Amino acid sequence: MPHLHPLIISAPFGNYVQPRDCTPTLGTFTNERRPGRLWRIIRTVRYSPSLGAWVNKIGLRNPGIDWLAAKVKAGKIDVSNKLVSVHGFNDSEWDRLITVTAGLSPLGIELNMSCPNVGHVNWPAWLFERTLERCAATGSIVVVKIPPVNYQEMVRQALGAGVRVLHCCNTIPVPAGGVSGKPLKPVAIQCIREVRQIAATSGVKDLRIIGGGGITVASDIDDYAAAGADCFAIGTKCFNPGVLFGDGVLRPLIERAVGQSIRTPSASSGTGSKAHSHDVPA
Repeated sequence: MPHLHPLIISAPFGNYVQPRDCTPTLGTFTNERRPGRLWRIIRTVRYSPSLGAWVNKIGLRNPGIDWLAAKVKAGKIDVSNKLVSVHGFNDSEWDRLITVTAGLSPLGIELNMSCPNVGHVNWPAWLFERTLERCAATGSIVVVKIPPVNYQEMVRQALGAGVRVLHCCNTIPVPAGGVSGKPLKPVAIQCIREVRQIAATSGVKDLRIIGGGGITVASDIDDYAAAGADCFAIGTKCFNPGVLFGDGVLRPLIERAVGQSIRTPSASSGTGSKAHSHDVPA
């Protein structure tokens, strides 16, 4: 039975990096095709020595959700063990995205609620509840990936609708694009702590948090676990070309994530459960 591994490969890296014992995230997919991903990567992805971080302005470039649906139906992509990240630009797009994606029976749908490079953080009031309803038939997980700032009301609405998996958090918006890497780590850790407080105030005891941002060594996972994360997401670590030729680069992170998930009793099952072994129940 499919299950959510303690170490998750964030989108867009999960499209290409899919080592064993990890859960890759495909996408982010939009309703319409947004071409030019490779060109935007070449033109905008840069390492900033002054920030000690990666900066990009890719802007959700992707082949569109219908491309994924066609690949799945043709048997060329298996989403039963993967998260699928989606983002809508208006109410009708969100509705179609969650309908099409849920119909593919993925391991889970990740609602990517913000992207610094498209400047869009609005969402329909029904989004969280309707996504849970569409995923109920297949038991797919619903994950809400929140921005690094101004997320409090979003979190309250998601928890109120019944969402029990949150991903903290997206990249930091700056004029040059989105900042990821080490500068995101303290922001994400503070986000996790505040989200835990919001959940406690709301009476939610079964919340599970995916924490990510700046995870490059095993001790980073320890820091996230101490802040309250149950699973751990990596992104910029995947800029290391070694990840394309085996899991040796990621193996220390995988093993530490599994170890932390075993020691974390807060990782309890909830809506859409697909538990397996000692992986974090989904």
